[in-house]
Amino acid sequence: MMFHTFYYVLIGWTLIFIVVVSYKRFKANMKNQEAEDKFWKRENAANLTRKQDISQLDYVDFSNVSLPFALFEDDLLKECENEVLNLKDKRILNLTGLSNTDLKMKYGPANLPLLTQYDQNFTLLVRTLNTWGNRLNELSHTKEAICVLAFAASIGSDIKATWSLLAELYAANGDTTRIQELKDSAASLNSLMREPILTMLDGYLTGILP
Repeated sequence: MMFHTFYYVLIGWTLIFIVVVSYKRFKANMKNQEAEDKFWKRENAANLTRKQDISQLDYVDFSNVSLPFALFEDDLLKECENEVLNLKDKRILNLTGLSNTDLKMKYGPANLPLLTQYDQNFTLLVRTLNTWGNRLNELSHTKEAICVLAFAASIGSDIKATWSLLAELYAANGDTTRIQELKDSAASLNSLMREPILTMLDGYLTGILP
């Protein structure tokens, strides 16, 4: 008798489990379907957007920037300097956080190839600046390292190592004002790295590093 009772209880709980799992799977499928429908609706609208004028966008401007070119003999420094000099005459645009659909929606699909290239130029630039700044610091050229890293931060690099080393160099000089300014700038980043960077900068301000 006890065996039969246990058997029926087990069957009952199994059925409940199956119903719950099926319901959750149904809800997940519905949610995924809604997300997919929303994506394709937005994608179709983006593909119908007229071509916009992109000549006045916020391109990276080197005109008032003084970077430490040709000051020191080092192969890696020369490589970084040459890469930045090569990029100076190209259009560079920080599009971090924007998907292709976002770009087509704002500027039209006809502009997507150009915008993609400008964004790739930006990615190459901030990576090169990060390497350049780190190498300058390794060679004890602190002032020049700060100059390069500060420029990278000013144009919206989302490379955490750039912000971290810059904050470290400011902290070494006891310059908390500059670190606070960095935090204010980082608050406007449109990147998944925004919060980790802000948390790290908070650590330098409070003296409690994560």
